[in-house]
Amino acid sequence: MCDSLLTDLTRLREKQRQNTEITLRLVDSVGAALEGSLGEPTTPQVPHNSLEDIMPRLVQQHKTYHAALSKMTKSVDRIFQDATPSVFMCRPLRKEDLGLVDQMVGQHLYRRGRTRTAVKLVEEAGLSSSALNLQAHEALARVHEVIAAASRKRDLGPARAWAAEHREGLKHVGSNLEFKLARLQFIKLVAGDGSQGKRAEEDAKEEEEETPLGCEGEASTHQDDLAISFAREHLAPFAVEGGGNAEEVRKLMGSLLYAGRLDRSPYKRYLAPRLWAEAMEALHTEGCRMLGLPVESSLSVCYRASLHAMGPLAKMRQVVLNSKGDWEALEELPGGIEWGRDSSLRFHSVFSCPVTREQASRANPPMVLKCGHVICRNSLNRLLKPQTAGGRASQGQHRFKCFICPVEQTLHDAQQIYF
Repeated sequence: MCDSLLTDLTRLREKQRQNTEITLRLVDSVGAALEGSLGEPTTPQVPHNSLEDIMPRLVQQHKTYHAALSKMTKSVDRIFQDATPSVFMCRPLRKEDLGLVDQMVGQHLYRRGRTRTAVKLVEEAGLSSSALNLQAHEALARVHEVIAAASRKRDLGPARAWAAEHREGLKHVGSNLEFKLARLQFIKLVAGDGSQGKRAEEDAKEEEEETPLGCEGEASTHQDDLAISFAREHLAPFAVEGGGNAEEVRKLMGSLLYAGRLDRSPYKRYLAPRLWAEAMEALHTEGCRMLGLPVESSLSVCYRASLHAMGPLAKMRQVVLNSKGDWEALEELPGGIEWGRDSSLRFHSVFSCPVTREQASRANPPMVLKCGHVICRNSLNRLLKPQTAGGRASQGQHRFKCFICPVEQTLHDAQQIYF
């Protein structure tokens, strides 16, 4: 289904390319005809004839492209218009479910830094601070403010202050965040857009030739002094052999030879936007980890999972309808949804009882027996029903055999498994 749509899309892109190319060529022909008429004012009929010849071709080219576009639109409607509304039609939510939705939206707003909107939602929905984990999410909102300052203004001060405040926690989890931020600050100084400002235009336009190593001291500037001073104070601790960053620190020191002209040096890779993106992503990840929060909000995860499940659910619905079944009456899906290689959508294992084939739940959790086999609690309770000669035996004392193997045990031997 999606493969055929991709094929149609590829054809449409080719039609679009051809349409643009031919249309521009025809427009250029019109321009050339008009320019040519300026040199021959006595023959105004020439450009008029050219326009009469070109305009029908432009109209025809336009029709050809839009015919392909219309075909693509019909293909999309044919594939999605029937399945999507029925599969994803929102059923009425229970009161307790509405509360969970409000919590997810509120947490998402706090994480995105939309504090005023989140506060209004908390008031109107009557949410409690404990349900929202408000303190942690407000702290995470401050982390997002730090990220925004670094991303938009290239101001690393707040980010480095946050990393220094959480230094012990970052070391404990083996994070390299503080070094990444220090590296960015050092490169800013070496490149000339640090606290001292960028080089003046006349310095940027100077001849692109390397200064001999012996004369490097003569070209020393206040900019170099700032970078060297920063390196001694903030990069030196990372230069310890065996620490994992010593080699990178040595390369950073080499970039000092090209201070102010890093973009024209062998070290220009340090100016890549990727380094900023990696540092900001690490800051967000470590901020969540320090606060005991997931990296992604529950609302975002639900949204991504829903997008991934659209195709499989549409296919399942079609199978049920083809077999004269009632899709709306289903209590469980007729099949599973494969998440592929996206491990971010896998949070825990799902246990299915080997006896009843039912899926474990909070009310019916998995229980591990003394023999090592695992069954659901409902299956375990069925084993405890037999009577003894003197009446019903205490469930805790009654001995039973495992469904799968002949090992005898009691209820006290069974333990609940928590995923």
